[in-house]
Amino acid sequence: MEPTRSDHVSEAELAKLGLSRETELRLDSAGRFFNGAQPIEHPGGCAAFARWVARTDSGRYALRNDLHYVYLTVEGAPLHAARVEGQPPGLPQLLLSGGEREPLRVESLRRDPEGVLYAAGRDGSWTVRLSPQAALDLAPWLAEREGEVVCEVDGVAWPIPEREQPL
Repeated sequence: MEPTRSDHVSEAELAKLGLSRETELRLDSAGRFFNGAQPIEHPGGCAAFARWVARTDSGRYALRNDLHYVYLTVEGAPLHAARVEGQPPGLPQLLLSGGEREPLRVESLRRDPEGVLYAAGRDGSWTVRLSPQAALDLAPWLAEREGEVVCEVDGVAWPIPEREQPL
């Protein structure tokens, strides 16, 4: 990821200015942003935050733009698919909550014990949680084969295994 203009500023230098990268910003398991207990509801702000979710070199999640980054607590998946687009038999496309589109990595689909669907995103090392609407959008690709739920893309049936810990 491209460096921000403030990457060279140390935590100690920020503290001298009365600033910190530590925040009370939080992304909950359903993909909603909060500042402490207060929900962040502005659609444009939430979309920008969703696009800015990044991982630092230390593995912490952050909101990162061209100017700066601040730490973020992520409860669940860091990426969320609002919709699934396309038409069978072709490859479904995920529409992420920040507005980005990316192909569904069908081989990575899995579900938790409650039936929530997850897949790999970005470079494959990120987890995407599919919203209830996205799961409904995926229905034209879903089928049952020999008692197992599968996602059929271009004539190939990919099983969707249940995982106790889908993240």
